[in-house]
Amino acid sequence: MFTLYTESMPKTKAPAKAKKAKKGASVPHADASEHKTAERIMETVLKEQSVEASTERLDQWITIECPHCAEGSELHVIADMDGQSIDQDCTVCCRAYVAHIEIDDGEAHVGVEAA
Repeated sequence: MFTLYTESMPKTKAPAKAKKAKKGASVPHADASEHKTAERIMETVLKEQSVEASTERLDQWITIECPHCAEGSELHVIADMDGQSIDQDCTVCCRAYVAHIEIDDGEAHVGVEAA
């Protein structure tokens, strides 16, 4: 059987309570300055997002022709694809081809060649 000795255990102090700020107390100058800076940054970010949202982005389906069997298919082109080359297989003859994408003044140009 075990005996529990509580008298020999050191007593610890309770953690100190945090002081509450008084209602209506003024915010320290440094905090107010940080708050204003954060507000300005958020306003800038929101303005940039609204400009980006109002800008029309290229999003088109371009008809291309397989260089092997001349079968037509469509390629989805977005603005971020400018200058890219995409390797694909024809859905009819299964042979590989490369589609080169160039975007000029909001218009997509796609060149296709056998791979």
